[in-house]
Amino acid sequence: MTKINVALLFGGGPPGPLGHDMSVEFARSVYEALDRKQYSPILVAVASDGNWWLQENTNGFPLRPGSSSAQLILLPAGRGKALVHRGDENNSTCNVDVAFPISPYACTGLLEIAQVPFVGSRLPAPTICGDKQILKRILRDAGLPIARSLVLTTKEEVKFQFAQEALGSPTLFVKPATLYNSMGVSKVTCETEFEAAVDLAFRYDSKVLVEEYVQARELECAVLPDIDQPSKLLCSWPSEIIPDEHSFYTAQAKLDEKGVVLKTKAELDDAEADRVRSLSCEAFRVIGCEAMARVDFFMRPNAELLINEVGVSPALGPSSAFPRMMKESGIPYKVLIQRLLEDAIKRSERAKIPMT
Repeated sequence: MTKINVALLFGGGPPGPLGHDMSVEFARSVYEALDRKQYSPILVAVASDGNWWLQENTNGFPLRPGSSSAQLILLPAGRGKALVHRGDENNSTCNVDVAFPISPYACTGLLEIAQVPFVGSRLPAPTICGDKQILKRILRDAGLPIARSLVLTTKEEVKFQFAQEALGSPTLFVKPATLYNSMGVSKVTCETEFEAAVDLAFRYDSKVLVEEYVQARELECAVLPDIDQPSKLLCSWPSEIIPDEHSFYTAQAKLDEKGVVLKTKAELDDAEADRVRSLSCEAFRVIGCEAMARVDFFMRPNAELLINEVGVSPALGPSSAFPRMMKESGIPYKVLIQRLLEDAIKRSERAKIPMT
């Protein structure tokens, strides 16, 4: 049996526990979950400057992945053929059968140009979900419920009192439009806090979102298409994020084991859970997601639902929300990894079928 070469792409972006380090840890988990009888891993560390470094001469997942003597360069339209560039006469080639990006910097466009099957959604879904303003506009135009928000492109564009009145909320959230993991997000209640929050958000992004504060429970659903019938979606029972020592689900709370509790099966009645799952599937289809997605909600005390975010590259550590919700739905971690790879290969095969 010929093994399938799987390129695990990990790292990239800023250093730190919510960026590069987290990606490395998730990649290690995926690496350990691969069935070695079927898959042969190719480990590729993505540097902060965008270079892809092939991790060679290792008997397992490298403890400190990083720059090496060889770069991996996928050839455009090469259907997985790649150059292993060492900068001397020892250059060689290898073949990538399927790629598994494990990074918020997933290189989706590059993988599509190289015509390599990969785990995750094709464009434009990652771009849409990566910009909170664009995501909210598309959800709103599709008639799906979202929180009220304003967009800033300069620091002086909106004053705090105007934003309060426009959004009908005395408390506001300020966040960078395109950043992940709650980095640069602030909860504000006065002009001074608002100005500081806007300054902080603009350090990260050139576009800033100001949102109403929603007094609500925070729910999540995991969505996974059927491998053979992509229009058929499996949606988990909603989970619930319960902040403890933090006032909201901050970047710090995601690092602090005591800072937040994820209740894998939220206490909802069947009708409430079905509404959350139905909206999750609608959002998945409206955005054009493939492979997987995590859909986040606010649920007001009157049971009104608002979609907060859609993530097409959810965290894939065994203890992360998406794998835990899938496990609750009857799909354990190793089976989930296998299923994501099979889905990537099947989607690629369907794309090669000529249209009649």
